[in-house]
Amino acid sequence: MADDPLTASPALVPLERQIVIDAEHATVRWLVLMLTIGLVVLVHLVGMPLVRDAAGVTNPECIVLPLDAVTLVGGGLAIESALKRLIPSRRSAVLSDDALVIRDYRRGPPYITRIAWDRMVNVKAWRFTVPHRSRVKKGWYCMAVYLLQDEEEAVFYAFMPPKEAETAIGYNQFIRLRPRQETRSSTDLNTVAEQRRLLKLEDARWNDGAEISREDFKALLESLRQHVPNWG
Repeated sequence: MADDPLTASPALVPLERQIVIDAEHATVRWLVLMLTIGLVVLVHLVGMPLVRDAAGVTNPECIVLPLDAVTLVGGGLAIESALKRLIPSRRSAVLSDDALVIRDYRRGPPYITRIAWDRMVNVKAWRFTVPHRSRVKKGWYCMAVYLLQDEEEAVFYAFMPPKEAETAIGYNQFIRLRPRQETRSSTDLNTVAEQRRLLKLEDARWNDGAEISREDFKALLESLRQHVPNWG
């Protein structure tokens, strides 16, 4: 008797990894800032008279100001975590043994990009050091890969601490993106041409690249190692 496809061994079913894109997208970052500030102000305004009346202290700031700091950190993290779940990005991806599929619902109809692993994939990888502290720590690496298959293309990137990035699969294939001034002053024509190509890809990453977590990025690199010749 043939096996029932509905009861086939789970090992025969290709594993899929759901990838969240742009978890900290602009709307989430803006709302986290506004709501956290509002929460701190509320705690401060409510806490001052409560502490003064309950504790009978003449200088309630000694208690309320540390409470404001705790609210700023703890409340901000809680708000961020909640908003990431409630307001997800309108892009997502699924990584499997067959393909990388990206779904973009930011415009209608939704656009689906499919990079199949059983066909040739062109990969370009680059990195640079984050120069200033923002939501990413100064000195971390931005690691980016550009995937091209026929007319389909995608740019994925993640931020990693240096020690973690330097042990990533295929790290030696991530070309250092040089500062524009350094490229202009170079006399090596091959280096200049390569850096100009990378700068165009970096512009694409900045404008519409897909930021993913470090764990998902490493899973993507593992797929490249398995399916793209001479990678990793």
